Amino acid sequence: MFGLRTKLILFMGMLIIIIGILSCLFFLIYSKRQQEEALRKLGTSLVILLAQDNEVKHALNYTQSAFLDAPVKKAQALDREEEIGYWRISNIKTVLVEENASWLNIQMKEIPTRHDYQGSDVQLTHRMITSSGETFYDFSIPVVEKQTFSEEAFAAQLLGEIPAKAEQKILGFVQIGLSPHKLNERIHRIILRSIIPMGVCIVFGGICITFFLTKYFVSPIRHMASITLDIAKGNLTRSVNIRSRDEIGQLSMNFNQMTRALKASYDEKEKIMAQLRENVNNLSNANKELVKINEQLNEAQERLVRSEKLAVVGKLASGVGHELRNPLGAIRNALFIIKKKAVHHNVLNDDQKVNQLVEIIEKETDRSIKIVNDLLGFSRTAKPAVSPTNIHSLIESSLSRLKIPDKINKVVQVEDALPLVPVDANQIEQVLINLIQNALDAMPNGGWLTILAQRENDFLAITITDTGCGIPDTVKNKIFDPLFTTKPKGIGLGLAISLNIIQRHEGFIDLKSKEGEGTSFTVKLPITKT
Repeated sequence: MFGLRTKLILFMGMLIIIIGILSCLFFLIYSKRQQEEALRKLGTSLVILLAQDNEVKHALNYTQSAFLDAPVKKAQALDREEEIGYWRISNIKTVLVEENASWLNIQMKEIPTRHDYQGSDVQLTHRMITSSGETFYDFSIPVVEKQTFSEEAFAAQLLGEIPAKAEQKILGFVQIGLSPHKLNERIHRIILRSIIPMGVCIVFGGICITFFLTKYFVSPIRHMASITLDIAKGNLTRSVNIRSRDEIGQLSMNFNQMTRALKASYDEKEKIMAQLRENVNNLSNANKELVKINEQLNEAQERLVRSEKLAVVGKLASGVGHELRNPLGAIRNALFIIKKKAVHHNVLNDDQKVNQLVEIIEKETDRSIKIVNDLLGFSRTAKPAVSPTNIHSLIESSLSRLKIPDKINKVVQVEDALPLVPVDANQIEQVLINLIQNALDAMPNGGWLTILAQRENDFLAITITDTGCGIPDTVKNKIFDPLFTTKPKGIGLGLAISLNIIQRHEGFIDLKSKEGEGTSFTVKLPITKT
């Protein structure tokens, strides 16, 4: 994209070139015409001078060339630029004198003699080129006698009957050829001395005009354009420093006034925006405080609800546990006696159906006793009896109490030199058993069970990860609630008991799960008791 300065320079350059060429061409044509006209006037004057000279007429009338010396010298004297290339004077019968200039190498026989005049008032001028390439302006005119009148014509003229008509007699011809070489030299001098200086003056004047237009018109506009770019970038302190009394000066004043008004508006806008930002920050801080307070209220409400649930469930579990524990113990003892007597009498070996029923009663009784033990364990709210415990040994003990299916791969990674943790070993072992059992239940078709123990700052973290079905997002916030379960035969106390135990140890449990990919529970216990 061309700038305004470049466009102006190109336009002015083309305009100057065109004006210079046309001016020089016009002056050249005009000068050439003037010189050619002067040459024609000289030739015409010379032939007329010789044709009207009486000595020339006597020479032609009596065929005496001696009378021609003086007229020829007179004509040569008028040729100051030595432009006469040849001259010829002849009568009707013969050529009296003919000669060419010494600086020309031509033969006079190449110059045709003129004999084709019909009257004495006819004069002929034309351009001629010889076989050698020389160019001449050929001037020819007839030489006539003085006008005479017959007596009858004179009398008729006096009586007014017919006009008198003079009789003219052609005595001969005068022919002069002028060479244009001096004309060309003069034209060359005109080109060198006039046309070229005129072209230089035109170019110099055009350059001055272009410089003037660039300085007084283009430069202010470019200055304003650059300032406009700075203003567009946000620098509203710029102003146009143009002091002129024309339209550009008025435009600069209006531009500066507009810039000041724009800056005032921008400052006012920035002030308003600063106030808005301050108000937004205040509202944001207030909103954060409200959100924090709301979260605290929600947590407090959840703790209150959980506490109420735990209290209710604890009372219920305590009552139901004590009421069911004795009957279940009696059933188990009775079943033991029955199995002992049946074995003694070979009843179980003889009747397979009775054997299956006894196994069912024994299995369901053990399951009922476990539920009662869970209820009683959940109802206990005593503080844990802590002692320094080796987590590695606790993990191995927990795994030894569970039956891990063959299709589940087990990986245990315990960081070296882990410190002893002050915990209630029985309670933490119960938590680990619950979490590992949940991981095994989540992988009925097999998978990977990973147990990782490591130190994280002031906590010892135990992470139990499975590759099972995962926990849906809709129930993640409910899995630690008492009596909530997704298992067909569960009662929903395992995770609630585990969370209650970990919280009594001043720790917490993190959950990460993605449905269809697996679940990861991380138990974090403080290394140092507060």
